[in-house]
Amino acid sequence: MYDAPANKQSVDQSNQKITARNVQVFYGDKQALRDVSVDIEDRTVTAFIGPSGCGKSTFLRCLNRMNDTVAIARVEGDIRLDGEDIYHPMVDPVQLRAKVGMVFQKPNPFPKSIYDNVAYGPKIHGLTRSKSELDGIVEESLKRAALWNEVKDRLQESGTGLSGGQQQRLCIARAVATGPEVLLMDEPCSALDPIATAQVEELIDDLRQNYSVVIVTHSMQQAARVSQKTAFFHLGNLVEYGETGTIFTNPQDPRTESYITGRIG
Repeated sequence: MYDAPANKQSVDQSNQKITARNVQVFYGDKQALRDVSVDIEDRTVTAFIGPSGCGKSTFLRCLNRMNDTVAIARVEGDIRLDGEDIYHPMVDPVQLRAKVGMVFQKPNPFPKSIYDNVAYGPKIHGLTRSKSELDGIVEESLKRAALWNEVKDRLQESGTGLSGGQQQRLCIARAVATGPEVLLMDEPCSALDPIATAQVEELIDDLRQNYSVVIVTHSMQQAARVSQKTAFFHLGNLVEYGETGTIFTNPQDPRTESYITGRIG
């Protein structure tokens, strides 16, 4: 992204992809996040859970600077990708978002062909030198999104003509086409039926072989099924973070236990 200064803060590189320290987010005078510190591991699915309005999507959007697009938003603290400060003035947010892809709650394919939906990112980032290279990226991305066999004979048809589940997998293909290192997913199954949800969950499990995946979900069952690490947010605070199995079976904080057992939500 940029040449980091030689004295950049050293970070334990064991398996950390993203490190966040004392992150606070304000929307105007309202504080949405308070002192969030967390290490997100590479090739791991990390789930953010918590009640509506608890700050989990706000924090997710800090990780690829999507909050930059909100005029009244202010982000404080330190967030690093592979040890580099993503809020450094020399970091181009557009380039950052090529490395930290995002899939939204509602499938949002462009009103273009299936092929052009996937080819869009590599084209604008200048990642290919020829049509054949671009063809290869489109095919590989659709395969990674488990969609190739369903659409390979109709790549010139509109992406908006696909079913909801196929549209969401197309959006995942579009996100991986730029060769990201991290995939952020903001409730990617909330608009899908159970069969499409199961397909996307299976895909998430496959994607972690190559990416660090961070998923916001309102479904604790989904978090338990797809993630290895879980972070519980409540009222703008990161209450507890750890191994998914531990969070769900032996939480350390009474607020986590209350949420998991359904007493708060």
